[in-house]
Amino acid sequence: VADFDSEMKARLLQFVTGSSGVPARGFAVLKSNDGNLRRFTINGMPATDRAIYPVTHTCFNRIDLPCYESKQVLKEMLELAIMNALAVGAGFNRE
Repeated sequence: VADFDSEMKARLLQFVTGSSGVPARGFAVLKSNDGNLRRFTINGMPATDRAIYPVTHTCFNRIDLPCYESKQVLKEMLELAIMNALAVGAGFNRE
């Protein structure tokens, strides 16, 4: 993520939380769509044939990341998942 430009960071945030902006008071007050506080959570999981891409749960501000063999593969798979969500119109209407 450190290598992402600001646009890709916003897309990652949108991919995981459903919003491309950080709350004015910071991540400590990040809420789910039911209004409850929900921390931004990264959940590691084994990479299998059925779980090769990152999966997000925007209601819980959580991303499930398979444990890839390298940081480069992680970056590529994360970018691919984000861009695929963008291609199908998963809430990426930025003005």
